[in-house]
Amino acid sequence: MIRLLNVLAVLGLIGSAAYAYSIKYDTLYQAGQVSKAKSQLHKERQAIAVLRAEWQLLTRPDRLQAAVERHLALEPIGTTHLARLADLPPRANRGDEIGRLLAATATPKEKPAIGEPRTTGSTLVRTTPTRTTTTPTKTPTTASR
Repeated sequence: MIRLLNVLAVLGLIGSAAYAYSIKYDTLYQAGQVSKAKSQLHKERQAIAVLRAEWQLLTRPDRLQAAVERHLALEPIGTTHLARLADLPPRANRGDEIGRLLAATATPKEKPAIGEPRTTGSTLVRTTPTRTTTTPTKTPTTASR
């Protein structure tokens, strides 16, 4: 019985040692991957810095002005290119929008006048006056005896 426990303890020790070594080598592999990623990140940041420097060089105002003069036939803006306020067409009369909105949201005490259109929701409802007719009613009479 004791020999069986000793054999099991030795097998457990060998298994835990193998597991510890596998964890160690996996950790070393992951550390190498992290260092490769860091070096790649550093290279990318350097490339971005170079591209930013090139962009600043290419967008210098004096260089752009020379390119515009060489390739485009532009002329400076003068007063003849500007319009006056009197040149604009007159604004279209759209009526009293605020009055229409107020009439549409009138409370029962403030009903719009008869015959004026009013809106409810998205449909247009036209109110028309209604005629009331009175019909003669018979009054009951008391019969005499």
